[in-house]
Amino acid sequence: MTNLIPELNSWFNRFVKNSSVNKNQITIPTEINDIYLPPKSFIELLFNESYSYSEYYYKYNEDTNRYSWPNIVKTRMLIYPSAGKYYKCAETGDNSFNLNDEDLVLLNALLQYRQDSTSVTIIDSIEISFVDNVLYASYSNISSNLAKLIFLYLELKIYGRTSNYDNQILISSFDNILENMYESLVSDEIFTTISIRGV
Repeated sequence: MTNLIPELNSWFNRFVKNSSVNKNQITIPTEINDIYLPPKSFIELLFNESYSYSEYYYKYNEDTNRYSWPNIVKTRMLIYPSAGKYYKCAETGDNSFNLNDEDLVLLNALLQYRQDSTSVTIIDSIEISFVDNVLYASYSNISSNLAKLIFLYLELKIYGRTSNYDNQILISSFDNILENMYESLVSDEIFTTISIRGV
């Protein structure tokens, strides 16, 4: 079965084209015009440093109206029409990426960071919460791979820390495309920071 989420393709496409690490080792997804991208998607929150919305959505609904699909999607998906599904992000729907409470806490911290990069503080804590712009968390106590990656990203951007990232061991699950894509972005950001430092 082929499931397509347009903003995942689009934002990862942009990342790969501008990345430094393994640029020629990553297959670039199909480019989808911005008019087909839903606003307030948590995927845009993950990949867009200029995310401008004050909230995000993480639920999805299948769009069965093939006439509303981008032409490039129709062409590819209709090769096997019974297997292709096109999903749109919305305020209500299914939690298609199975985001858990840790993921949502870290996404809330990332949202605040995107709105004001100087407003978020991270305090080492066994409990994981985000209260009054303070992220209480410890990398070692986070169980969700996506939440771990967001934590690493925030720790890098806020404090310039890279010590929790081990480039010998992948954090993402091999069968989770979102985690794999986001780990590519996080590792690229870490590589760029270390390169600037000349370490």
